[in-house]
Formats: sequence, C-alpha cells, structure tokens
Amino acid sequence: MIALCYGTRPQVIKASVLRRALARLGPVHAVDTGQHYDHALNALLYEQLGVAAPDRFLEVGSGSHAEQTALILTRTETALAEVQPAAVVVIGDTNSTLGVALAAAKRRIPVVHVEAGLRAADRMMAEELNRRAVDAIAALLCTPCATATARMRAEHPDAVVAETGDVAFDVLQGVRQRLPDPAAVIPGLTGPYLFATLHRAELTDRPEVLGGVLRALGALSRRAVLAVHPRTRAALAANGFTEDRIGTLHLVPAVGYLESLALVRGAEAVVTDSGGLQREAYWLGVPCVTVRAETEWAETVATGANALLAPAEAPTRLAETVAAQLARWPQGRRWTPDAYGNGHAADAVTTALLGILSSSAEPPSRRAAE
Repeated sequence: MIALCYGTRPQVIKASVLRRALARLGPVHAVDTGQHYDHALNALLYEQLGVAAPDRFLEVGSGSHAEQTALILTRTETALAEVQPAAVVVIGDTNSTLGVALAAAKRRIPVVHVEAGLRAADRMMAEELNRRAVDAIAALLCTPCATATARMRAEHPDAVVAETGDVAFDVLQGVRQRLPDPAAVIPGLTGPYLFATLHRAELTDRPEVLGGVLRALGALSRRAVLAVHPRTRAALAANGFTEDRIGTLHLVPAVGYLESLALVRGAEAVVTDSGGLQREAYWLGVPCVTVRAETEWAETVATGANALLAPAEAPTRLAETVAAQLARWPQGRRWTPDAYGNGHAADAVTTALLGILSSSAEPPSRRAAE
C-alpha cells in the first residue's frame, strides 16, 4: 500500500492525477489533512476533478505554523500506524508536507517528495523551511525541472533523484477542454480584463502594502478582477476594505479550479503572488506579473513569460510592469511552455517509486542515487 497525503487546494489538484497513477502499484490510501477547509479551496476540487473522497480526513484546520504542523504530525502518525504503507508520497512545501514527512520518517517509512528541489533566497520563509526539511529526509526526490534536479543531486547525493516534470501540468492538460467561458464564471464579464490573486503572508500581514497593491490594481486603465482568498478577505475586513470595487478593480470570492483556469486563459495578463498561477499562466500562454521579489519557478521569468515585482514597489510600478508585459507579448506572440515536463509527470513519479520499492532488500530510507 502507498499513502498519498495532502491538505491544500494545490495539493488536492496534483493528488488527483497522482492517485490514479500510483494505483498501478497497488492500493493507495489517500489522506487529506484538512489544512485547507474552505469548500471553494478544497471539497469543490474533488467534485470538479472527479476524484474519490479521501480514505481519511484529519480535520486539522487553521492554527499557527507550529500548532498546525504538530497536529498534522501526530494525527498522521496514528494513521500510518494503522495502514502501515510501503511508502508515503507528499507534495510541495506546505505544513501538511512537512508534518506528514516527519511522521513517516519517524516510523522509518520511505518518503517520496513530489516537487522537490525548489528554492527561495529567504531561508526563513515558512514554505522554504518546509521544503528544505522534507528534501533532507526524503528517500525519493521527484523534481519538476532541470534546475531542481541539479540542485538535489548536489545537495542530497544519498537520495534517489528523478526528474519527473510538474504534475500540475498533467492536470491542466486533462481539463483544458472542459474550461467554461469567463462570462459564465463572472456574469457580465466581457471585453479585455486582467485576472489577479493575492494571498501570501508577505502581503496579507502588511495592510499598508496590501492596500497599496489593491489601489494600484484599481488605478490601471484596464479592468482587473481579483479572486479573493479567505486569508486576503480576512485581511481586507480587518483593515477597513469593505467595498467590492476599488477603482477599476472588481473583487469576487475565491473560485474553483476550472473557473480559475478559465479566467486565466481569457485574461490579457495575470497579476499574482501564487506559484500555481504563475505556471498556469505560463502553460496557457498568458503574460504574468508576480508580486514577489523572487520566484521558485525561475524558468517562467527566464522565458519572459513572467515578470517579478517586489511588493513594496508594486504600488508605484505595477502599471508600468503590466504595460511592459503586454507590450512584450502582443496577442499571437507566445513562448514554448516546455520547462516543466511533457504532461506525464504522475506516470514518471510512479515509475521512480516502483524503482526504489523493487530494488535491493536494503532498508529504503535513503540510498545512493543510481
């Protein structure tokens, strides 16, 4: 049995293809930690992607990083003791990723890290702490791109490294033909628009910066639609932003996965701080501006598909940065989106896992890369 563990919206999306691929190796025990508990961010994805409900739901919910990680660790340990899987598969860089990986490692169960090898310069950022710790204990490091592969082979020569590509691309390829019209997602949405999401703590924890970015979006000559993450909505309410419109900016509730992709595909450009949306815009051929000083998905910047803008500079430089991206990529001129595999990453993860499970009788904790 393989345990596939996840807990946030992006992880549910990726688990949808991983679960089907891993089932070729035998039974898959799916564990949703419940780190995201908003319906639009989690349960709706099961419906849209046709994924069976998890075998176990840990109902962790919100809390501080320490509280949440500790609860995930202890509840996962109980689950693993009951099912005794041959390996545990985790995805990305969330508290769910770290808590589950620690629980598995403490029980000497080999950990498979999907999306291994990504790095940010800010070592104290929560996601960076999580991904570095999980990379350090995983037996199999499944990387999304060549840069991450080279990094993992240098940092962790005792782990098996497999360049699999990005499973998020698998999912997008599978649903591309099912995307609704943007006007069906937001009634009355016609003509050119920008699509935006902003949810990272670097913005939501700094109301003066968040407010400046929102006002900059609202001051653009083009209409912008901001899908408001629950964390962002809480920050807006706490700091007096109660209107649904700020200038030309239209605030709407968080949307489902298919709806989000539809809004990306129909947009002139995307403004975001989400790693997922950066890649989705890259794959769908839509120019992106990322409101961060850096990105783990450096290949999107290298192609010019994505431009970085530090949050502190966004209030004064957003308009010129968006304009530059639109000028760089007039309609019909696009890049080749081939940096993160060919859309068969879940199959590659499964093949790599079969390799470590069927290798020598040596304990499969961390073995030298072949």
